[in-house]
Amino acid sequence: MKCMVFVVAVLCLVSFSVCLANESSLEQAYSLYYKGEKEAAISMIEDYVKETPDVKALYFLGYAYYEMQNMEKAREYFDEAYRLKSFYSPMESKDGQ
Repeated sequence: MKCMVFVVAVLCLVSFSVCLANESSLEQAYSLYYKGEKEAAISMIEDYVKETPDVKALYFLGYAYYEMQNMEKAREYFDEAYRLKSFYSPMESKDGQ
């Protein structure tokens, strides 16, 4: 029984650290984007959304491609974000959602 609890605890810690690593890579990608390294940032965010379908990251990709005048890719990511959350807005509403 003690062994089982230990294994579950280790698995929880490992999955938590993987989530933190993904979040830090996303933050790093946003930082690159705003520093002007858009293509590198887009590549990192695309890798992120392959493993973690996040509506905010998908919307961001759509916007990034829109800014780069790649309307086909922009629409692809905006559509995917819409499929996850049909009324997503990058601005928070008054109730915090």
